Amino acid sequence: MSSRRTFIRRFLQGAGCFAVAAHLPIFPSVSAAKVDQPGQYHFPHGLASGDPTPSSVVLWTRVTPTSGARPDTIPLTVQVAPSPDFAHVVAEQQLVANASDDFTVRVLVHDLTPDTRYFYRFIAAGDVSDLTGRTRTAPRPDSDRPIRFAFASCQSYEGGFYSAYRTLIEEDKAAAPEEQLDFVLHLGDYIYEVQGYGGARQLPDFPSGGATVGDDVDWARRHAVTLADYRHLYKTYLTDPDLREARARWPFLVTWDDHEFSDDCWQGMATFTPEGEPAQERKVAANQAWFEYIPALLTGSPSVGDVPSQAADFEPVDVENAPLTDFDDHGLSREPNNLAAIESLTIYRSFRWGQHVELVLTDTRSYRSAHPVPGPMGVEISGNARYIAPLPLVRAFDAGRTFNNGQPPDTITLGAQEVPNVRRDAPPGTMLGAQQKQWLKDVLQASDATWKLLGTSVPLMPMRLDLDQIDPDASPAVFTIDTWEGYPSEREELLGFMADAGMTNIVSLAGDNHNNFAGYLARSYEEEGLQPMGAEFSVCGISSTSVWKAMEGIVAPGEALRPLVALDRPDAPPLEALNLSFRHGTRASATLAETGGNLDAAIAQRNPDQNPHLTYVDSNAYGFARLEVDGERTACTFTTIAPPVEQTNGAGATVLRRVRHTLPRWTAGDEPSLQGPTVEGTPPFPMGQTA
Repeated sequence: MSSRRTFIRRFLQGAGCFAVAAHLPIFPSVSAAKVDQPGQYHFPHGLASGDPTPSSVVLWTRVTPTSGARPDTIPLTVQVAPSPDFAHVVAEQQLVANASDDFTVRVLVHDLTPDTRYFYRFIAAGDVSDLTGRTRTAPRPDSDRPIRFAFASCQSYEGGFYSAYRTLIEEDKAAAPEEQLDFVLHLGDYIYEVQGYGGARQLPDFPSGGATVGDDVDWARRHAVTLADYRHLYKTYLTDPDLREARARWPFLVTWDDHEFSDDCWQGMATFTPEGEPAQERKVAANQAWFEYIPALLTGSPSVGDVPSQAADFEPVDVENAPLTDFDDHGLSREPNNLAAIESLTIYRSFRWGQHVELVLTDTRSYRSAHPVPGPMGVEISGNARYIAPLPLVRAFDAGRTFNNGQPPDTITLGAQEVPNVRRDAPPGTMLGAQQKQWLKDVLQASDATWKLLGTSVPLMPMRLDLDQIDPDASPAVFTIDTWEGYPSEREELLGFMADAGMTNIVSLAGDNHNNFAGYLARSYEEEGLQPMGAEFSVCGISSTSVWKAMEGIVAPGEALRPLVALDRPDAPPLEALNLSFRHGTRASATLAETGGNLDAAIAQRNPDQNPHLTYVDSNAYGFARLEVDGERTACTFTTIAPPVEQTNGAGATVLRRVRHTLPRWTAGDEPSLQGPTVEGTPPFPMGQTA
């Protein structure tokens, strides 16, 4: 009830909710200046729309003076029309951009017609936004039409250019109107909070100067500290012309991952150092900047059946950085500053698109418990790869006091080493937190959509390395514990709940890992004989360094682990042996190196138990994915582009391959059956290739 009152109060105060005129057009009350005649104001970060429902959509922009001192407020107008010439304006509203909101405005337009394209623009004192926005409402819940959307993740500004968006834009323009995208789903890492990654372009210095990452004062990387720093990130990212045009062309549905706040974060904790540090002040600043720059329908977002939405707009709070203490039985710190910080903005929510799609967006950062392997121990075990950890250790630590049927051992055996069980008295780990997890279960049960799509920032499926196959003292390794692999107890609970309830047509859409991969969801990945109960498609980054490129740069030629990552060749670039390791096992990769690239010999040494749920892996990928959903099937197409290290100046990127999976609808008692992959273009190594 309180969130509903907040919603009403905000919009009564003029924060921006207006209805379309039901019968009569509302004609412009301002004189629009031509784009080539700049005046007093401009819109340097474009405009955007988000979170459409059948009758509403959120519109967004940021307006600033072209010169001179900045006022406290800037009056402006938003207009909505069914055509880009605005000959017939169906809605118009006077707004105010406030300095306190960094001159961003968000407005909810409601009483719209379902499944309809609209155009919108903002005007300030006659100066018109340089881009015309284009958005689309969702179809009615009983609509039987196919739904088409793209999903994307991980768009480091320094890592590369956004030519993937330009490719998507040009493809969409060339498509027939009925085959164009309905929306874009962004699965997190919309910004990166660190300066100094290097790469294609340089992030300008933070307004505050930032803070050094970790303890090495000589390291060039610095991270955002203040609200001004986080705003600086969004404003810098939104100067990119391809991202600006993508936001103007489609409504976006957005969740976050870690870099919107802090790398590998959990609750109000930043983890730039192995020990981590409380950062509630930064968490609130990050939340506020996300809310200011991402158009999202939170307070007032749709319920699913009789399950009310729990999403809520940002509310300012005063906090201080304080150690996280007083953990409940789900790993949530009840320290007042921590609770206030994470509760300042609630973003998990669900949207219905026609008869066939329930799209559920989760928050895998704000409520998760600490990483299962404490940072200092992870560094001791795995060195710099602190989130690659032995599977037996992860399973025991994650399960805590419930491990081994409630009788956890004092130590965990890793080869010849006995590791103290530092979590034997702790509760099992959680990715979602108790409240969000129950909401998710309720939503999945309440929805009658054909397909339930889970938008999760990190993958559910395991990506493991069977190091025990090449070293008898080693254990299979988890890659990485920052994903659901670090929280297998809750993963088994959640997927087991779906299986026991007889749910079908469950598909997870994930990001974070900087590679493309596809395969099956299963209640357990430890039992012999995989029992699929859903599928997952995990998309690579728009521009962030691929996982293979990152690992190939870390593990140098001649090092013992190099063959598991790359096959070095005397007269050619190295090949992505990491794909072979993930799909067929480390013995296959080691054999490939030992034989000088004999792929047949390598495959002959494959481990049939290595990630049997995976159907496709491309660890050196950049790009996006498309999903087409109807009453009979879901089809996913990964589009992989050339590394986006150069600006393409509006031409789009070179497409290396398109890889398609099709998943027919299945009924209770049956199992999902992924068809594919089929590849158009050059397959990733080792598919269809010889070394």
